[in-house]
Amino acid sequence: MVKKLWEKIKKWLKETAGPAILKCWLQAVNVLIVLIAYGKLDDLGSPAAGLVGFWGFVLIGYWVFWEFFGAGKVVMPLLKKLWKKIFGKK
Repeated sequence: MVKKLWEKIKKWLKETAGPAILKCWLQAVNVLIVLIAYGKLDDLGSPAAGLVGFWGFVLIGYWVFWEFFGAGKVVMPLLKKLWKKIFGKK
């Protein structure tokens, strides 16, 4: 059972997470910089810390659900279908 789970994890890393990181490495650096900036601004007691923290939360949410778990593969076809239904074929 553990071997089967490990094979699924390796497959997911190879097919989903790995290509996402290689394709969007600059976004990963962006998330890291935003989180470091949040830590420094929070230590200073800056009011901008809330905005930077919110943006970091948005970026992490995007990375976790859209890139790593492949939500884009599910959501985008649904949005395209809805778009065609509302606005017609283009």
